[in-house]
Amino acid sequence: MASITTSAGCGSRNPITGRRRLLGLASRPPAALLAALFLVGCGSDAPGPRHVFLITVDTLRADHMSLYGYPRATSEYLEELAAGGVVFERAIAQWPATGSSFASLFTGRYPHTTGLTHGAGVALPSDYLTLAELLSSRGFATAAVVSNAVLRGSMGWSQGFDEFLQTWDLAPGELEDPVAYREWINARRVNELAMPLLDRLQDEERVFVWLHYSDPHAPYYLPEGVDNPFLGDSWDVGDAPAKIGRRVRAKALGDNRDLSYYIAHYDANIRLADEHIREVLGHARKLGLLGDALVVFTSDHGESLGEHDYYFGHGRLPYNASAHVPLLIVDTRAGAGRRVGAPVELVDLYPTVLSLVAGDLEAPDLDGDSLAPLLDGGTRARKQALPDFRFAFSQAGGGRGKIQSRSVQDEQWKLIFHPARPAWRSLEPRSERWELYRVDQDPMESRDLLSRETGEVAEVERLRRELEVWMRLGEGRDRLPDEAEPRSEEAIRALRALGYID
Repeated sequence: MASITTSAGCGSRNPITGRRRLLGLASRPPAALLAALFLVGCGSDAPGPRHVFLITVDTLRADHMSLYGYPRATSEYLEELAAGGVVFERAIAQWPATGSSFASLFTGRYPHTTGLTHGAGVALPSDYLTLAELLSSRGFATAAVVSNAVLRGSMGWSQGFDEFLQTWDLAPGELEDPVAYREWINARRVNELAMPLLDRLQDEERVFVWLHYSDPHAPYYLPEGVDNPFLGDSWDVGDAPAKIGRRVRAKALGDNRDLSYYIAHYDANIRLADEHIREVLGHARKLGLLGDALVVFTSDHGESLGEHDYYFGHGRLPYNASAHVPLLIVDTRAGAGRRVGAPVELVDLYPTVLSLVAGDLEAPDLDGDSLAPLLDGGTRARKQALPDFRFAFSQAGGGRGKIQSRSVQDEQWKLIFHPARPAWRSLEPRSERWELYRVDQDPMESRDLLSRETGEVAEVERLRRELEVWMRLGEGRDRLPDEAEPRSEEAIRALRALGYID
């Protein structure tokens, strides 16, 4: 197994082909061994930030944020925050499902490395050193507030956290009804736990806090007493119906069937999360926790709002409605007010935080690359080789790995591979096929250029070579049934409350 150097000016980076060198996978060492392997540093140029905040919003697609040019004012505070940081225009989730995506974020490894390639309510394997465990080993007080019950501490997500608070624990009992459940997972509940948590942490020398909001997750009900400012606005137009079939009936908003009504509620929930992020980070600033800080804001995945005939869901299709996520990094010691167009991935966040907080350490076998050289316009790039951020990879779909869709994209183009699939559950069999999109001009991937025979042979061959090399790494790496943790009763209740199962 090879190592990827993440410390500035330390060692040498592996040669890369395309975006990064693609390494073969051997058996995974236990977390204890990984911890030992980290301690091979060669000194850091400067101490890293003492306060690290990871702010995540579930089911948040980038193109519905005013931060990314959306016409509704859904993210006014994050726009203000971005003036002091760097916005990544093309950040891609490795899998559009909460567990699989966060597994990549917290371990720095692709889904086909962790084996968590599909399914909701999956447990985080214990055989990786998580980001929280790493920071804890560096003397950080670690704490989290989460609002999506598929991220339960009992399913491994509390690894490395001194405090791991769950908003649904405020409820009087276990809830399975999606509407009632919303009352206990909204942004108000997150801040109800987060504000006193920050009070308790204000005197700690080093702090890592993860706050996870779930407001844009279906069903898109707003809390009692919260008005929707977008209903009836100039963008609330059209009478296209939302298809509320068997798969999405738990996500229906009463008897409403207008797609524009659902989109307005989705947008209003983004705004609600934005307002509460303003509140909690404002409180952190008053406590002196933002003076020497790193703030990372992102999402686990987006949401299909009718694109490709897929309504109020994610995970099944490989398109950017659910794969393209926001990413904002504010480092008080780096550049500010910049936007980066290069394609990056959520799997890059682990090595990024590592290099910024503990630049004297090296991490073995991370699949991602540190984004630190991109944060200050190249200053760090003069001290270390700048990774070639040309391609981003993603997967989607159900079943075993051989029938899941894979994709690769750069700043302009996206190629999707759908492998052949036998009849599976309620789905019809399909033949192998490829799709090509010019995503800089067609961001919703509505015009498949291969089906139109536009002659983009060179682009197809270029991207296909990259994707096929990447796909070979994942062959046979689905987490087998005897390796995976079975779903607990509490996980099943969470999935029912979130509308995933009846």
